[in-house]
Amino acid sequence: MMESACSKLARAVEHQRLPARRTREYLAADPFGFERWDNLGDPTADLVRMHWRLDVRQPPPRQWSVLLGDAAANLRDALAHAMWAAVHAHSGPPANPAQIEFPITPDPATFQKVAKKLQPLVAADVWDMVEQVQPFRAGQPAHAAPLEVLRWLSNVDKHRFMHAVDCTAIDFGPTLINAPDPLQVVEDWRYDGPAEHGRVLVRLKLRRPHGRITIEPMPVFAHLFTVQISDNPVEHRSLGSVMDVTKETVLGVIVATTHFLSEAMPDVDGFELGAQHEQYAAEFGGALAKVHEADGAVHRYPCRCPAADAPHRRATASQAAAGSVTASSAASWRMMPGRAR
Repeated sequence: MMESACSKLARAVEHQRLPARRTREYLAADPFGFERWDNLGDPTADLVRMHWRLDVRQPPPRQWSVLLGDAAANLRDALAHAMWAAVHAHSGPPANPAQIEFPITPDPATFQKVAKKLQPLVAADVWDMVEQVQPFRAGQPAHAAPLEVLRWLSNVDKHRFMHAVDCTAIDFGPTLINAPDPLQVVEDWRYDGPAEHGRVLVRLKLRRPHGRITIEPMPVFAHLFTVQISDNPVEHRSLGSVMDVTKETVLGVIVATTHFLSEAMPDVDGFELGAQHEQYAAEFGGALAKVHEADGAVHRYPCRCPAADAPHRRATASQAAAGSVTASSAASWRMMPGRAR
């Protein structure tokens, strides 16, 4: 009975794996640049002022938005098919098939109304599990609970618009400055949040030194790809974490339902999990950090993150250079050297 639900889950994973490879290809093309402005040509200014703006040469492909919507739809379908199997196993074909659904709601009162219709149709263990995974039971703000995120993503994609994959800048710590003598830093401001083309990411002010010296400011730029998970409140999370936490939660529901129905766990290999997109995502995964060092060297590191991460992660510049940064989806770090005299 659970084969249908498992097939839907497998299809969702296929849709999730394709952006893994596409993200690597996208970052390899250096889609982002950083333009510096300064007032070095004005010797009368008491302060040396600099800022760096984001130059988006190529926005994230729209295909990512289509695949995100497809993955969310298949995950939601997997839950519905699991509930259908549980109803058939406990009480047989339902008198009103249209009312069979896997309920997802952040409101306990709404859940109790649904329970009057559905709870008698399934085994007690199944209904207890359904209640435990509800957003109001998640132990965190309901809008950020895994199944509420899935419900919102799926509904918006079906009825409103495709979800945009955004670039979110991360504050990676102080700007590094190489100079023969210590300099007085008046301001070292760094932006942290959704970043569009032309956004100022770093603003640096230095007390102008006496005499003619060479300084090398090296701001560290970092970003994650993010997606909106709620409109009340408006909140974004990293694309990789959204995919991971929704998939793992749905998988947990399917495994539990299979156990309660006393069925054998399906043969995952039999569903050719991810096989259709294997040629595009041969490395599996999807989490990758790319670090550009000041000397031009480029390093790539695989990364992991817990299923439910914070909206933005922070790390020091030294950690970035060592590759010890944790990220949940493909990310890029860049140390930008620049001489000033």
